Amino acid sequence: MNISSILKKIFPEPLGPVSNKLTDELAASFFPADSTRLAHMRQACKTARRLADQMDYDAGTAEKIITAALFHDVGYSEKLKNTGFHPLDGAAYLAHCNAPEDLIRAVLWHSSTPVEIESLPEIKAIYDNFPGPDYDSPIHKAVAYCDFRTSPVGESYSFGQRIAELENRFGMDSVPPSIARKTLPYARQNQQDYTRTISCAQGKSLPWIFCDIDNTLIKPGERIDRRSLNAINRYTTAGGHFSLITGKHMISVPHLISSVGEHTAHAGVNGSVIVRNGRLEVFGDTVEPFKAIEDALISAGVNYATYVSDGIWTRADLTPKEINDFAMVGEILPKSGPTPEDKSAIKILTFSHRDQIEQCELVRNLAHEYGMSCVRTAEDFLEIGPAGHGKHSAMMQIMKEAGWSDLNSIAIGDSENDLTMFGHVGLSAVVANAAPEALPAADLHIPACDEYGVARLLDALVDSAQSGCWSIPSNWLADY
Repeated sequence: MNISSILKKIFPEPLGPVSNKLTDELAASFFPADSTRLAHMRQACKTARRLADQMDYDAGTAEKIITAALFHDVGYSEKLKNTGFHPLDGAAYLAHCNAPEDLIRAVLWHSSTPVEIESLPEIKAIYDNFPGPDYDSPIHKAVAYCDFRTSPVGESYSFGQRIAELENRFGMDSVPPSIARKTLPYARQNQQDYTRTISCAQGKSLPWIFCDIDNTLIKPGERIDRRSLNAINRYTTAGGHFSLITGKHMISVPHLISSVGEHTAHAGVNGSVIVRNGRLEVFGDTVEPFKAIEDALISAGVNYATYVSDGIWTRADLTPKEINDFAMVGEILPKSGPTPEDKSAIKILTFSHRDQIEQCELVRNLAHEYGMSCVRTAEDFLEIGPAGHGKHSAMMQIMKEAGWSDLNSIAIGDSENDLTMFGHVGLSAVVANAAPEALPAADLHIPACDEYGVARLLDALVDSAQSGCWSIPSNWLADY
């Protein structure tokens, strides 16, 4: 007897409207419109679609993967609650919809289910009726990967971000993060398998590297060293792509762009400008209410600098320290005066040190009030930018323009403004000197900036690709 028949025997009556078409509209019908659970399911589905496109599955397998990712948490719906254990309740509903057997099995056993049922004797007694999880099934693999890489509210996450979120929500030593850590090795193996398969299928032996500048590639304000330049040159000569991606204005670093190579695109201002072949263009949304935000900052006594396409402006009377902070990171100095009306503001940097807790809260609240995002880019800088926009936006656009499989990529960074990149790439890395919010988020913990961490990672990737496709350097895997 197959799983579907067993489920129908245990749960003879469907608790929701049955349909042979498992659509987004059907999934949405089980949750309120503003449901974070639905947002999680939809984002997992988007990740599954990216994965299916890049893994070159046959059409039938791709459709099952995408559908399973969308419906993997449907059992959380109050309308479908039989036992209160969502993988089981979701699988029971899908059985009544006559979903494919391997899809039902993937939902029944998805993610941490095999671990969780060991502490739920009544649920385990039911599971004893079924065949165990098919860990080799592409549907099972994909659902585990996509679930792990999606936040509870529908954001793209790295594995580390997912575990950190569970720790923040439930406590460091609570059961959910503990279960996640037990599931992590399987998810990481999937990541390794996807990495190699996508790389080989694409005919690209090395991933696209997106690298932050300050405190990651170089010490703030310094020029790039010969060791790093040699590693970048070796990497690109071996067929890899290397792009700078920074919070700084790209007009501040022409020498660095020239040093690492202008043949690939680079991005600055947290993804709001892209430089292609020496030409800078504004990319993405802008900070439309910049004048109102500037006025509010001035009224609150918070000094700022507003970035536009060709410069930086401020009406604030910057202190010598604030001017020095700009000079220390090699950023061009702000011009004094109103932000030009004919220029689109692409971000507003505030001089708000991490220790200025009340001021930082004021800035973050102001960003929220105007529907903007807010990220820290350095100990002294807290920045307001377009909502939903970030380094990841430019990164994904650059790969899209090049026709590159975007999961064949690595982002390297050190700060809060790198986190959205970590959630979208195939693999993420932080240097050992990274900020406390960045360290737990990455897949790899590489040596510090002053220990040539980026160069050493690039060399390790080139060395790993001697057999044809690159592999994840296991010696730097983060220990969550």
